[in-house]
Amino acid sequence: MSFINRIDLKRTALHCLYWILFLLFSFSNKSANEDSYAFIFIYSFKVLAQAVVAYGLIYWIIPETLNKKRYLLFVIFALGWIYMILAFLMILKFYYLEPKFPTFFNDWLGHKMTVMERLTSGRLMIREFSFITYPVIILGFISFNRKQQRLLKLEEEKKSIELKVLKNQLNPHFLFNTLNNLYTLTLKKDDRAPEVIAKLSEILDFVLYRCNEDYVSIEKEITLIENYIALEKLRYSESRLDILFMKDIQESNKISPLIVLTFIENAFKHGVVNETEKATIRLNLESKKGQIVFSIENTKPQNELSQMTDKSKIGLENVQKQLDLLYPKRHMLEIEETQLFYKVKLCLKIQNGKELL
Repeated sequence: MSFINRIDLKRTALHCLYWILFLLFSFSNKSANEDSYAFIFIYSFKVLAQAVVAYGLIYWIIPETLNKKRYLLFVIFALGWIYMILAFLMILKFYYLEPKFPTFFNDWLGHKMTVMERLTSGRLMIREFSFITYPVIILGFISFNRKQQRLLKLEEEKKSIELKVLKNQLNPHFLFNTLNNLYTLTLKKDDRAPEVIAKLSEILDFVLYRCNEDYVSIEKEITLIENYIALEKLRYSESRLDILFMKDIQESNKISPLIVLTFIENAFKHGVVNETEKATIRLNLESKKGQIVFSIENTKPQNELSQMTDKSKIGLENVQKQLDLLYPKRHMLEIEETQLFYKVKLCLKIQNGKELL
């Protein structure tokens, strides 16, 4: 009973319809002098043989050989399987079908051959081989196409899940740093705390609602960056921080949200927090037809505290994974590090102002 419950009735019905259509197609090519009953009876066995060949190849031989890259075994097993079914069909014709319908096979190539002659005749086997395999090829193509669509769907689902995981890893990291900034100001009872809260609310709105989308407009991403920079600048005097954010928006492209924020966070965390003198950060964002280019450069503090932490490395790894998922073979990430500065350049390929999907 459990086996019957596992049967996909819809799929089984479609397969049955497929072979019935092949039988009807063969019947439509029947000559006028051929008996309809004899034709249907004989060709039912032939279609059955075609089905046995097809399912043996698709559900047994291909999974056990071709899918495991055992190409020689595939050729041997496939040819052996087809020959075995053909041999059975030849024997069935000789001992059952021809005696039952003697006139039907008068024009058949192997009519006057013995069983051994039929089984060893290359000309006859090639002719029967082409007949028995053409519906198998069509069914195999349909099965392959269906499998590819299923794999594509699974890949898209996997991609979506991975992106959600990566964003869940990235967003708390960003929020943690921002809340630390607010905590520092509130301890000092700084009058700038309300401004921080206002900026933070805008950032939270972006993170909670905009980051569910794969892509947002470049203008929204710029607003996020400017809010973040404004929030960070409240912590440092002009003598501690020299920051410049340059923008060149020639075309309103779309970009993955937060994709560049990790680089900006790291610039502040490692280029400003640990710097005892004046830190410099230079950001540049270009959006033009077919391309988005983001670059950031920051000076490096000359002390041991400036070493990159494991959390920062995880953040960079997450960005790289996001780039691989959202911009496969359509991004270039360059990271340059010297004793004096740290520089990142990210190029994203865009088409017609929208992301390639």
